Amino acid sequence: MISDFQPDGGGPRYYGLYPGIVTDIEDPQKLGRVQVKFPWLGSDGEKAVRAWATLLSPYADNDQGLQILPEKDSQVVVGFEAGDLRRPYVVGAAWNGREKQPATPQAANNRRLIKTRAGSVLEFDDASGAAKLTLKMASGHTLALSDADQSVTLTHANGCTVTFNAAGQVEIRANATVEVNAPVLNVHAAAANFDGIVTCTTLNASAAITSPVYSPGAGNIW
Repeated sequence: MISDFQPDGGGPRYYGLYPGIVTDIEDPQKLGRVQVKFPWLGSDGEKAVRAWATLLSPYADNDQGLQILPEKDSQVVVGFEAGDLRRPYVVGAAWNGREKQPATPQAANNRRLIKTRAGSVLEFDDASGAAKLTLKMASGHTLALSDADQSVTLTHANGCTVTFNAAGQVEIRANATVEVNAPVLNVHAAAANFDGIVTCTTLNASAAITSPVYSPGAGNIW
């Protein structure tokens, strides 16, 4: 809605919200603004009026805050301080017939997500009794935290997994070698089970080393 004129001769006031198209996100003055064009103010898309608009954020402070800039050519919604066309603010972005939502809404409305241009997704599923948080990349790498089975699972795109379960167990599944490199490795357990062949350069035992067929230091003749 256009209403009255500014006393300083700055033209008509523009109250309400208006559509705009982002044309630049690199603010030369580094004031947290994006450049927006308003096709409805020009005779055509190329001659549309452009302005640097302050980008609103739910959290903004000195060297901190939530920084998510809109893409160039994306549609945003703009308001003007006291209706002054020279003081625009981007209050949000908008999906339309060209830019679609990343997920189809469902009646239960359990899903909240952030999806980036590269296909990385941070998703919160608030299903009753089965809440889940998932961080996933387009390549297939995934981190999933589940309340349903009280598990935390890290999955590589090649299928390797590390899982923490409700019983306190940690399971590592690999498609090839699992390698540990450290100056010293300490393993503390009442029992350690190994299947297959165990190879080492030096084995020092503070007590006997026993097996059904061979027990060095326990009566064998060297």
